[in-house]
Amino acid sequence: MSRTLSDRRILLTRPEGQVEPLAARLREQGAQVSHFPAIRIALTPPDSTAQALVEQATFVIFVSTNAVRGLMAGSDQLVQTARNASMIAAIGPATEAALKQAALEPGIVAPPPHNSEALLSTPFLQDLKHQRVVIVRGQSGREKLAEELRNRGAEVHYLEVYRRDPPDRTLSLKETSGELPDVICVTSVEIAANLRECIAPEEKDDLLGCALIAGNARIAAACRNLGYTALHGIADNPGDDAMLEALNAYFSPEPPIS
Repeated sequence: MSRTLSDRRILLTRPEGQVEPLAARLREQGAQVSHFPAIRIALTPPDSTAQALVEQATFVIFVSTNAVRGLMAGSDQLVQTARNASMIAAIGPATEAALKQAALEPGIVAPPPHNSEALLSTPFLQDLKHQRVVIVRGQSGREKLAEELRNRGAEVHYLEVYRRDPPDRTLSLKETSGELPDVICVTSVEIAANLRECIAPEEKDDLLGCALIAGNARIAAACRNLGYTALHGIADNPGDDAMLEALNAYFSPEPPIS
């Protein structure tokens, strides 16, 4: 087993309940892992209008594992309707796994790098004239997917089943080990923005100068725009495998990703 991460102080920033699989893999490699949930996920179960939306949809697209959890918090009838949907799509392997665990079988899974652009490249989503698409997502978010689906002729509806709230406490980078982390993992644009807002004022410069591993190129660009100055790694996607690979690449004897 690689010991590249041995004794490295790594700060994870995903929401509660979504960090332990990666944290466990990092600890297996000897890393010192701390966690600050820089975003909070609050499920907002679908209302009565969701039933008709899903019944009439040709495609039901889930953009995250939280989207799966949010829909599953709806009525039993809605869940069963989703299971009978003509075609279910997942934005990537983590969402695919969550769907299968909920007995929802995806017929489309976005290829690497597991984002909206990759999903849009799949053959099923090319000619969508007279097709109805429901995108299951959180409140607000990127419009890229819906805009392009509409350009291809689809009638697109959102089913928003969770919201992303900021942290309810202040972050101190030194609160766990008494030292600054060697690297911070940032897996969404919202996380990058929230970290800036909730950091203890006396540690803001430390935060902006701390080494970052970003979950993809879009997140990396947002980090730069927010004033982070030490972006040392960009993963292929925000999933566990890609983040772990990027961390090992950064701490390896080879030159870091830039």
